[in-house]
Amino acid sequence: MVVLKLKKYLNDPDIAPVIMNATLDALEENSNCQALYIQNFNKAMLDDQMMHLLRILQSPKCRIWCLNIGETYNVSCRAWKKFAKGLKHTNVTHMYASEHTITPELKERFRDVIRANRTKHDLHIDPNNLDVIVRCTHCWWNPINARSLQPYIKNSGYENILFDKTALGLKGTTDGRNVDTI
Repeated sequence: MVVLKLKKYLNDPDIAPVIMNATLDALEENSNCQALYIQNFNKAMLDDQMMHLLRILQSPKCRIWCLNIGETYNVSCRAWKKFAKGLKHTNVTHMYASEHTITPELKERFRDVIRANRTKHDLHIDPNNLDVIVRCTHCWWNPINARSLQPYIKNSGYENILFDKTALGLKGTTDGRNVDTI
């Protein structure tokens, strides 16, 4: 599974932490996932699970560069800070975490780290990876918006996505607060 949207497979947001533990254990063995959507598991994603996820992301065989961990309300501020600190040892270049679960300062730290991580690989701007890139939406900054990809998107049949605010994860974002650059 290259783009894993967990709520498609674990469709109960109130699953127990033991189920998330098993899911994370399985994810540890995965070496082809590039995008992970693990949002809205409030009862299952706690501090221990966040640290487990961080260890997975830091693994040399992990290819995850896009992470949506929004609507995660039962993680402590301390765990979020550890996650932010450890994120620099991952390949995560695009991310979303709910602004009402982290402080504005922590959000900026996350964004600074993921921007810096963009020099580690080119999966987020590789025209040969467009099939994955176009499915990486609902981040603070979506990789499909990369200027370097625009000619390839137009020539690949994905051009309609450039004008679809919902597909781009931009719906409701009109004030420019989430503007980002590569």
